[in-house]
Amino acid sequence: MNIASVFEEIPDFQYFLTVDEMDQSSKRLAEEYPGNVELLEVGKSRSGHPILCLKIGSGPLNALVFGCPHPNEPIGAMMLEFFSKKLASDSEFLSNLGFTWYIIKCVDPDGTKLNEGWFKGPFTPYNYARNFFRPASHQQVEWTFPISYKTLKFDNPIPE
Repeated sequence: MNIASVFEEIPDFQYFLTVDEMDQSSKRLAEEYPGNVELLEVGKSRSGHPILCLKIGSGPLNALVFGCPHPNEPIGAMMLEFFSKKLASDSEFLSNLGFTWYIIKCVDPDGTKLNEGWFKGPFTPYNYARNFFRPASHQQVEWTFPISYKTLKFDNPIPE
C-alpha cells in the first residue's frame, strides 16, 4: 500500500459540511456499501440530535475516531468524510489496515451547528468571528470523558 497515493486522493474541499450534510453523507455511505458499512446511533446530543457512528470493516483491532470535539474545528470532520469513503470503497485498503473502524464525524452536533454560519464562507475574519462558537471546557466532549486515575477524577460527563 502506497500511503502517498492515498493523500493524493483527498479532495480539495472548498467549504465545510454542515451537521445535517454529514449525517446525510453517512446514511448514503451505509446504503451504498451495506457489506462494509453499518450506521449506528450511539447517543444523542444535549438538544436531542442523534450522534451517528459509521462502523466500517471487520478487522481484529478496533479504532474509534471522531471529529468536531471542538465544534469550531470542522477540518477533522472533513478528513473523516474522505477517510470513511476511502475505507468503504477500497476493500484492499480497508483489509490492509486490519481494523474495525468506528467513525463519528461530528461528536458535538449542537456546538457545530452554532458555527455553521461560516462553514460555506466567506472565509474572512469578520464572518468567522460573527459565527464562532466554542463551549466552555466543562461542556466539551473530550474534557468531560469520565476517568478516575490516582488523584484525578472526572465523573460528570456530558451526554455526547
